[in-house]
Amino acid sequence: MTLVGKSFYVFLVGVFFSLVGCSENNSHSNFNEILGYAQGTTFKVVYEDSLHRDFSYEIDSILNDFDRALSLYVDSSELLTLNNSKNQYHHLNKNSYLKNCIKQAKSIYEFTDGAFNPAIYPLVKHWGFSSSTLNESIEQNTIDSILQITSFSDSSFFLIDSTSLDENSVLNETTFLFKLNPFSQLDFNAIAQGYSVDVVSSFLESRGSLNFMVEIGGEVVCRGINPSNEQWKIGIDQPIENSMPGQYDFQCVVKLDNRALATSGNYRKFYKKNGVKYAHTIDPHTGYPVSHSLLSVSVLASDAATADGFATAFMVMGEEKAISFIKSNPELGLDAYFVVGKKDGNSIQMTEGMRDYLVN
Repeated sequence: MTLVGKSFYVFLVGVFFSLVGCSENNSHSNFNEILGYAQGTTFKVVYEDSLHRDFSYEIDSILNDFDRALSLYVDSSELLTLNNSKNQYHHLNKNSYLKNCIKQAKSIYEFTDGAFNPAIYPLVKHWGFSSSTLNESIEQNTIDSILQITSFSDSSFFLIDSTSLDENSVLNETTFLFKLNPFSQLDFNAIAQGYSVDVVSSFLESRGSLNFMVEIGGEVVCRGINPSNEQWKIGIDQPIENSMPGQYDFQCVVKLDNRALATSGNYRKFYKKNGVKYAHTIDPHTGYPVSHSLLSVSVLASDAATADGFATAFMVMGEEKAISFIKSNPELGLDAYFVVGKKDGNSIQMTEGMRDYLVN
């Protein structure tokens, strides 16, 4: 973090956050700030609380519970246990983060005709994107074989809620997840961080906070006003290959109130082999990395999980199909900002509603 006068800046993957002009007034004195690490990245929470309560312990507990549910790197996590199991059905807790994440992911999967698909994890591993080495021996017949176990439809994964009364007439609610192919595996990296932002945001709202910003790994939710009694302003990085967060001027700055923002791009996570660039975004329909020229997309939605999931889906679709999709589905309340790579420089496309959020 770099302090500049009364402004402070936080450099993060995907976006660059600027909370400017923290003037010394009564409003600012009620704001608290929590910084930390979770999910292999950083997080930042700024919230107003007239009682000056420190929520760092509760937020840390939430994020630890989240890792125990959805992490692919915590050995005993619910998700890793599911992926490693060959059993067809699995018992999930009533308020399981995994259960809720599956439900949200299912909705986006169905809306996007599979462009967003957390079941492509076997493909992610085969290409080497889950490690640091690109697979040197990709063959079409192997891709075709793996595609047989990457469906996220109800014919592959589905939830069943069940209720029962125990001997004391207490109602018990439980959920069973059915994984019909024992070799299918899930990866929620394209929605889990956004969902965790929503969970922390809901916690702050439950404690009566009306003005806050929650950011985890570049996904963000803003509510109300910032410490300067203004709308929150979020700067989005230029998609420059191999750049560090905040290294260059902003691509754009957006003002947010009761909105979520998520950015997805291929300009930091990719491999090059024999002069060919392999983006880390895999098209679930072909099994191969996308080959279009879309460098990054920033999506605005009512919640961060939705913004996160659709940002990934739009990186698969490309900007033209994505803009058409948004226009055809106004009930989703999405807006998006696209940066497209061209030989003579990048070009910008955006939804009409996105213009209302840009800071001139």
